[in-house]
Amino acid sequence: MTSQEFNILVGKLRPRLVHFANGFVKGGAATAEDMVQDAVIKLWRSNELQEIRNPEALTVQILRNVCLDYLKLKKNNMDALNPNFRIYTEADPSAVLESKDEMCNVNGYLAQLPEDQMLAIRLRDIMGYEMDEIAKILGTSEGNVRTLLSRARQKLREKLMSKWKQ
Repeated sequence: MTSQEFNILVGKLRPRLVHFANGFVKGGAATAEDMVQDAVIKLWRSNELQEIRNPEALTVQILRNVCLDYLKLKKNNMDALNPNFRIYTEADPSAVLESKDEMCNVNGYLAQLPEDQMLAIRLRDIMGYEMDEIAKILGTSEGNVRTLLSRARQKLREKLMSKWKQ
């Protein structure tokens, strides 16, 4: 594959790749673009570039690994839970306000958790990762991930219950 063919391929794939990376970071286009750029560079440096039958699939796989590395370094923040960016379907303004208030509370409670518990909750309950994937990202065992999730959920439950009792 020539550099011109590679540039055409990357130009076609870039919007999908940026959208995919945005699902991991939610923090802005710059970070997602950086991840896509890293993935494209890794693809270009691949020794088997001529032998690749489906460069799109390989690029997405490389980008997924770059994004998981980003999460593993614990640089991801809680912007995905920002209630100001949520779309609410309720017609009642007071219900919307209550939902935003609840999201702010949950966001604050998540931020108070130890970092490993917060990441476990985010990866499992918000992003939908499986236990084995979370264990790989956090560099621990599946049993420890279950413990982290259990403790984090218990702390959140206690904080929410004390808030509702007020």
